Amino acid sequence: MIYSLFSSLPFLVSLFWLSLFTIEYRKANPAKRFLTFFMLACTLLYFSHSVYFHRNILLYSLIESIYAFCSLAVYPLFYLYICKLTSEERFTLKNYWVLIPALSVSLLSVTFYSMMNGGVRLSFIETHFFNLTATGESLSFAETGQVLRIKLMKVIFFLQLIPVSFYSFRKLRHFREKIENYYSDTEERTLAPVKTILGLFLLFALFSAAANQLGRDFFIREPWLVIFPSIIFSCMIFAVSYIGFIQKFTAQDLYKETQTANKKETYNPGSSKEIIRKRIIKLMEDEKIFRQKDLHISDLALKAGSNRTYVSNYINNELEMSFTDYINSYRIKHAQTLMMKSENKLSLSEVCDMSGFTNEVSFYRNFKKITGTTPGRWLDQA
Repeated sequence: MIYSLFSSLPFLVSLFWLSLFTIEYRKANPAKRFLTFFMLACTLLYFSHSVYFHRNILLYSLIESIYAFCSLAVYPLFYLYICKLTSEERFTLKNYWVLIPALSVSLLSVTFYSMMNGGVRLSFIETHFFNLTATGESLSFAETGQVLRIKLMKVIFFLQLIPVSFYSFRKLRHFREKIENYYSDTEERTLAPVKTILGLFLLFALFSAAANQLGRDFFIREPWLVIFPSIIFSCMIFAVSYIGFIQKFTAQDLYKETQTANKKETYNPGSSKEIIRKRIIKLMEDEKIFRQKDLHISDLALKAGSNRTYVSNYINNELEMSFTDYINSYRIKHAQTLMMKSENKLSLSEVCDMSGFTNEVSFYRNFKKITGTTPGRWLDQA
């Protein structure tokens, strides 16, 4: 009973989340919709695992090619999900090239199995996946091809982890830079949970690669060993699914806001760079525009009579700061001034609000980031 539960647990978790994503599919954003297909691949993958650990040899012989595809497709599919999160562009056929290895190996599997009759196929599965029989007979062309295909799967599985992880982290980093150069408040627009999950995903992938090298028959020899991969992969699937389910902000939202801002920009080409710089400084230091909650770079550009490109270049290249850090540095300085005026007797909540922060979490996080300490400790030391 316990063995049956743990051998089926990752499949049940995947099926649960697949059901939720399917229910939400029509009203979901493009990234969440794509995650539905990722969950479908996971569900089929762990269904195959469940069939294997329940030793249903006949059924496994029929779905092993599906297992081959899903096993190699889950990590590229997660990379494509990251692409959906960080880009507003529609996918074309060329975006799916990362699935070519999975598709090729799966087609090889189908081809070689089609060359075997039912008895030979079952015998091959028993020998090479369950170690139940062993014959001294030489292998046929189809059986030799399948053996090589199984070895190739293990190599491809491991090799694809490196580019998938590298390009996923790079896309998340570039998208974070875009957000930090458009919004002053990034709390509700961050993809940090996705980045954390990607890091965990990589760890689980390495564990999966190690388990793949050991072979599933290693875990089937001693049934209790199944408990460990079962719990690990169930937790991974649950975490990935939960973060993806609650993630709302995507590149589509950023694109819509920037397109709206573009229509409002009224850049005067006659204004020199020096004049625009002085306007920006005046807006920040005299008019204290940074106190405006959820300030966007387009708001600053509009008031300065400039455009986002120039303001962004000025802050990023000349001041070597992101827009978020630039605005929040002014907010923290203003907060320190308010905190030092003891006659005001303002609470930290009031200081936070008067400095332009949307919430105290953002205030505390940025205060520590800029000053290296908390507001309370800074006030004690001042």
